[in-house]
Amino acid sequence: MSDTIKRYSNKETNRLTREAICTALVLLMKDQSFEKIGITDIVRRAGVSRTAYYSNYSSKHEILFDLVDSLISEVNQKLLPYTDERTGKAKYPREFIKNMFEVLYQQRNIYKTLYDAKFNYIILDRLNHSMITHVQDQSEENIYRIYFNAGALYNVFSKWIQSDMSKTIEEMTEICLKIYHTPMSQE
Repeated sequence: MSDTIKRYSNKETNRLTREAICTALVLLMKDQSFEKIGITDIVRRAGVSRTAYYSNYSSKHEILFDLVDSLISEVNQKLLPYTDERTGKAKYPREFIKNMFEVLYQQRNIYKTLYDAKFNYIILDRLNHSMITHVQDQSEENIYRIYFNAGALYNVFSKWIQSDMSKTIEEMTEICLKIYHTPMSQE
């Protein structure tokens, strides 16, 4: 009987290394301030070498960008079936909103850690970037609409996190649907 050793591709190894580094940083941020966390702390916690760290990242902030981008990417993947590719608008608002809150709920601990560390601005910045790069309609009006909607989503989610998610996903879906279907002015 021969032992089988599972070999990962370089791409898979790189992904696992990046994931370990991101996870290590989040775990460390729960116990100490971002400024006090050193590269040595991160590589020890992640179980990777300094070489592996520097092959993937040049700074701790780059880890945060990568982390938030991967979280947003996960949300985007779940929302694709409910989104118009050309404009980025929700085709099915109820399903879109409910699925968004479900994914955000699953990732709540990471988001909470980022909020507590005052890195919430990175979430909004990367959300804006992601929303703009994933739509075909790059007209000025649509870009403003994207910023408007990204800011609204970000603020609603921020409020939900700050309230320790006291409302259920269903309640948040209903609140957002009422807002979505209510005009901003009566003119």
